[in-house]
Amino acid sequence: MEKSKDNIIEELLFNFEVTSKDVISHDGPVFPNVFPDIDRKTAKWIDQQLDWEDAVSFAFLMVEKVDIALKLSRAIEQHQRNIFQDDGNEIGIVQVINLSAEKNSAISWQIRVYQALFLLEHKKMLYELGIDDEEAQQRFQGGNHIKAERRLLFKLCQDLEMKDQAMVGQLMKTQLGSVPPLLMMESLFLHLMSVRNTESLCNFVMDCLKDMNRADLVNTFSHDKCGKATCEIHMKQDDTDDEVYEQGAGLCVIINQKIFNAEASDPHAIKLDDRLGTDRDRDELEVTFTLFGAECLIYNDLTHRELQDKLEQAALKANNPKYFWVAVCVLSHGRRLNGVDEILGVNGIGMDRKKIISMFADASKCPNLQKKPKLFFFQACRGVENTATTCQEHIASDSAVHCVGGWPAISDYMVASATIEDFVSFRSTVEGSFFIRHLCKVFQEHGHEKTLADLMIIVNSKVAGHRQDFPSQPEYTSTMSKKFMFKRTRQSTVSGVEKMAKNGLFNLLQNQFIAERVSMAV
Repeated sequence: MEKSKDNIIEELLFNFEVTSKDVISHDGPVFPNVFPDIDRKTAKWIDQQLDWEDAVSFAFLMVEKVDIALKLSRAIEQHQRNIFQDDGNEIGIVQVINLSAEKNSAISWQIRVYQALFLLEHKKMLYELGIDDEEAQQRFQGGNHIKAERRLLFKLCQDLEMKDQAMVGQLMKTQLGSVPPLLMMESLFLHLMSVRNTESLCNFVMDCLKDMNRADLVNTFSHDKCGKATCEIHMKQDDTDDEVYEQGAGLCVIINQKIFNAEASDPHAIKLDDRLGTDRDRDELEVTFTLFGAECLIYNDLTHRELQDKLEQAALKANNPKYFWVAVCVLSHGRRLNGVDEILGVNGIGMDRKKIISMFADASKCPNLQKKPKLFFFQACRGVENTATTCQEHIASDSAVHCVGGWPAISDYMVASATIEDFVSFRSTVEGSFFIRHLCKVFQEHGHEKTLADLMIIVNSKVAGHRQDFPSQPEYTSTMSKKFMFKRTRQSTVSGVEKMAKNGLFNLLQNQFIAERVSMAV
């Protein structure tokens, strides 16, 4: 039975002038007893979970020989299913790779399959295969099992909008004269790689991104790696891997929303519960950033109009050369409204989160902060509300980012959220929120000795494992172009410790007062 399946796959590949030995090469190293073994039954199961677009991406990531990867991708596109021939045998890309690996005695292909599934964001599938999300993040986020060039281009494919993809296709036609009718961006890149010197590929991509005025993608693409020592675009990065942002004094803006009253005159306002425990978060954030020499601006209980006004004033203050970084911490109710993350004023009316980020991150509005770290921390739910409407004006475009002084106008920022999209976050009415509590603890203990990226990984892990009865998963995104570490001085440490002692004494007395009142009531 197995032999007949082998013959079916061999005959199928023969139709594309390919043999099973062409698909996966014999290479290493081996990773014994690390991940579950992918046998033929498992390979078939994985194929059944992949749609045709994922199958094309899978071939792009897994099959290193460009001409073979292109033939397989075109065959999948032709059927628009994860099959190579509509004959009832249902042979998909993973089964083809499985057979090729057996024929070539390949030993590293399985871990590449797992990394490909991770890059395709099939977290549920990985979990069902025995790999949880935390392990997958550790193993595959920065893993080099799949070629760097393919990972770089795949990430670009994911970031390009439909109109951008169409423009890339048009630019390819201009340069090459003609391009076959391919459906996926990955297939177009494979075609380009098959007819052009691979060393010129990154130059072509960079020219395309500049022509499209996608300064954000220019920044991301140039700071990743293609793995080629002769690449003019990426070899410059080898000398700057250890660059860090200049350290110095910072500005911390804390928005603390506690008491909510819906604005009766506005039909868009929603009624919300008060956020008990948020003062604890506010005080911990003040201590944390004081330890790192920040000047703290604290605003409590703002309506959506006041929220915008105070943030605009803070952005004006941040536009001063004495500040080397800025942190904006927003503690409030939140929601996702028609795909837009909103932060709610105490009057129950929302403000687009991107607008808050833009006030500080856009160099055309705040030029002092260009190429300096801008950190945003949002302690707010991101649950979905699809039917509501909002009177707030949203950011006009999510695509093209213009340049200021030859550098993307919106860059060098990190956004950390208490929860992933479409989910809620949790807060103790006494101890404060899970996210801010762990964030402050990790920053206070390690902020002066670990990079920001390392700190956020620790925070994510701490929050995720904090309470199984209240599962939480924070996330962060970054366009930072260098490493960032906070700096403590003797003076800032003394100031921070003094605030910490004052807050600790206040919390102790408050808890004693509450305990006494409870005992009297009983």
